Amino acid sequence: MSISTYLGFDVGTKRTGVAIANSLTQIASGIDVVKHHKDGSTNWEEFDKIINTHNINLFIIGLALDQDGKDQEISFIAKSFGRKLKLRYNIEVEFVDEYLSSFDAKKQLKYNHHHRNAKRGEVDKLSAELILQTWLRDSA
Repeated sequence: MSISTYLGFDVGTKRTGVAIANSLTQIASGIDVVKHHKDGSTNWEEFDKIINTHNINLFIIGLALDQDGKDQEISFIAKSFGRKLKLRYNIEVEFVDEYLSSFDAKKQLKYNHHHRNAKRGEVDKLSAELILQTWLRDSA
């Protein structure tokens, strides 16, 4: 039996949350937040460290669609990030609707007694986890 490993991403303009899961446990865990360069460019060096540490089979990227299922501005950024990931690492990319993942992450952090203004990085990491867990649930 072959076990596949997946990385999930909550793509943002300043930070990108990263989560990991595998086909055996089917449980996503937030593992890191990559801060992008001040000029807005992608911090590929940090992504290299994360991706080269794991034997990744598939990337899952949250796609921010509005309540009507239409792209938002950040959707285009996420799609561009996905194309660059695929070219850089030669690993397939799938997208999943992340509608309300950041809202849900903030709500969970507040419920778990974190400060109501939880650090954005923690929200991004948990959002990546929720995105990946949604994909795992929907792809089964």
